[in-house]
Amino acid sequence: MLGKVFLISLFQGGESGERLSEVMKGKASISQSGAYSQEAFRYLLKSESKRSERSGRFCQILLMYLTDARGRIVLMDSRVAKTVMAVSSRSLRETDYVGWYRDGHIVGAVLTVLVQEAMAQVSTHLQPRLMEIIRAELGAEEASRLQIRVCQHHELEGIESGEGTFVVN
Repeated sequence: MLGKVFLISLFQGGESGERLSEVMKGKASISQSGAYSQEAFRYLLKSESKRSERSGRFCQILLMYLTDARGRIVLMDSRVAKTVMAVSSRSLRETDYVGWYRDGHIVGAVLTVLVQEAMAQVSTHLQPRLMEIIRAELGAEEASRLQIRVCQHHELEGIESGEGTFVVN
């Protein structure tokens, strides 16, 4: 994947390169589902957010998760997680990053370098397209519990830890 090659060349040398090496060592940076681990994904998210601020460009974050009847985020079984990650990887650009925002619970995707005019298209076009593809692969009943949220980095603070699950405000 181009994003992974780009990642290595982007962070070679310097403090950022050393931190990336730390993140990637000891823990698998790519999980069994083929996406970035939570630690690697969070590092990429933070780096991309800082880069976006410096460049004046934008990035958005897709969060994909299952909810129970009370609206709480619940653990994704491996079949659902693999499907969500595979669909995301196929549907997004190679420069976007897909990984665990919260291990086992929330799949995230960092949509890199967007111009402001393109940001609205993520919600109006990409979000429904992803849901349609996932629904076709998982079935309507299982997909009905899936939520796809598009947000900015500052909105991630709205995700708080609850009793064993995560609640989205």
